[in-house]
Amino acid sequence: MTKQVSAVSGSNLSPASGGEATHKHFWQNLVAACLSIAWNASFLIMSLALPAGHSRGDVGPGSLPMQVSVFGLIVSAVYLVQVLRGIDLGGSSDRIDIPRVVGLLGLFVAVALSANWIGLALCLGIGTGVATLLFPGEKPFIRAIATGVGFWAIAYGLFGKLLELPLP
Repeated sequence: MTKQVSAVSGSNLSPASGGEATHKHFWQNLVAACLSIAWNASFLIMSLALPAGHSRGDVGPGSLPMQVSVFGLIVSAVYLVQVLRGIDLGGSSDRIDIPRVVGLLGLFVAVALSANWIGLALCLGIGTGVATLLFPGEKPFIRAIATGVGFWAIAYGLFGKLLELPLP
């Protein structure tokens, strides 16, 4: 007869699913939650520095960034609470792919720096298309072109034409 291990002393019940895995990614999730809160808080502070609207009923250019940052703060706070409660939300169990992370970071910086010269919509299209190539999958060039054109269409059509927001 084998002896079963249980979380409750004197019981032959099997341990709850997950066992000790609930704390497997605790520090990764805690750092991610804190970074997310800090990012959204700084985004909120920057959006509050934008000028107010000029006419009655005009919400001004800071309204959308402010709403996005408040939503981000709420989601980040929920994430932090879940992490502190011990709920394992996953994380990197294997080695982190440093070349891919560095490539994505460099691509993000390149898109941000070149937006003023070639336009935000075009930069987003090219950047997302190239970022798609950094991940494995079938027909990478077709996916990259479709992703790039889709992001360009969203940025140009939705923000530039429909909402009439001035894009760099």
